Amino acid sequence: MFQTPKGTRDLNPNEARKFQYVLDVVRTVFEKYGFNPLFTPAFEDYKLLSAKSGDSIKDEIYYFQDKSKRELGLRFEFTASLARFVSNNPNLSKPFKRYQYGKVWRYDQPQAMRFREFWQADVDIIGSSSIEADAEILSCFTECMNALGFKDYYVRVNSRKVIEEKMIKVGITDIESVFRIIDKMDKIGEAGVRKELKTKRIDDTKVMKVIKNFNNPEGEIKELFELAKRFGFDKKLKFDSTLVRGLGYYTGLVYEVYAGKGLSCGGGGRYDNLIKQLGGPDLPATGISFGVDRLVNLMDEKQFPKSKSKYYIANVNEKVKPDVYKIAKTLRDKGISCDYDLMNRKLGKQMASASDYPYVIIVGEKEIKQNKVLLRNMISGKEELLDIKDVIKNLK
Repeated sequence: MFQTPKGTRDLNPNEARKFQYVLDVVRTVFEKYGFNPLFTPAFEDYKLLSAKSGDSIKDEIYYFQDKSKRELGLRFEFTASLARFVSNNPNLSKPFKRYQYGKVWRYDQPQAMRFREFWQADVDIIGSSSIEADAEILSCFTECMNALGFKDYYVRVNSRKVIEEKMIKVGITDIESVFRIIDKMDKIGEAGVRKELKTKRIDDTKVMKVIKNFNNPEGEIKELFELAKRFGFDKKLKFDSTLVRGLGYYTGLVYEVYAGKGLSCGGGGRYDNLIKQLGGPDLPATGISFGVDRLVNLMDEKQFPKSKSKYYIANVNEKVKPDVYKIAKTLRDKGISCDYDLMNRKLGKQMASASDYPYVIIVGEKEIKQNKVLLRNMISGKEELLDIKDVIKNLK
């Protein structure tokens, strides 16, 4: 018996409905904010995927060669594909606001709530260097969280630009190494950060002094907080001088979202140089990404709406099957979900298979002659003989 590949999983209908619900909610909010959809290939040229990370990325992604020996890789996020699209379409109206959702792949070690194949949902704004664009991104993100029913979430915020200036002032030069190490603060703690800094021969005392003395928002961080107050999501922001995000392409504001259990469910920031680095025009950009799998796992069952009621149409015998088709079509035309037997089963077995349905419409010869059907409430067991029109009215 075949199993799913390591790090992947099937989503059964109940799980898939939850994913679909989350995607429907965030898509609705994205479009309300003026973001337009963009869909890009699942695999890209390996040179594009490795352009910002170097060949070391080969061990972290699904890399392969096609039959013509072209080097390719499955996308591990959407940003590189977005940069390629923008580069190839220089006449796009600016700012270019796009959203994208779908599966991405990383060759990580699978663990709790972390898979090799997983879902992301992104929004990005290309072409605006204004902090207003960052505020727009975060306003959209927080509205998504509100719409999904999260209450105690918060967004950690910092600026790599501001903290870099502070590091340079005290004589720290290997900024990228410092940021990669600081980014591990919540995992390895201050002692672990100091140890790694010393290993890199970086003055840990100076680095920690900068972080600990950086207590209040200033510069572009302060401006973001002021805009957040106007947008109405300022109470969801938390300034954190240790947040730098390890990816080197971030150039300014960075943010990370937490929705419970101490787990991040999204993050992003400003990446003003990336499109140019990937061979495109010199365009500022900012964006944020949802981890859809993480969101679904963090949501309480109450945050998902109850499944829409479905109705089962049972036929007493094969003679009334044409009437079953007619009733099913009538219900579906009215937007009412329904099923009927496709296995040529006797009425008793049909009723047994319909035990999960709230109502069963029983169609018999005698009832059809009166233009009626028997409606059974499967919870209470109560039955009513009703006109078909009354059934539709009741079900709606």
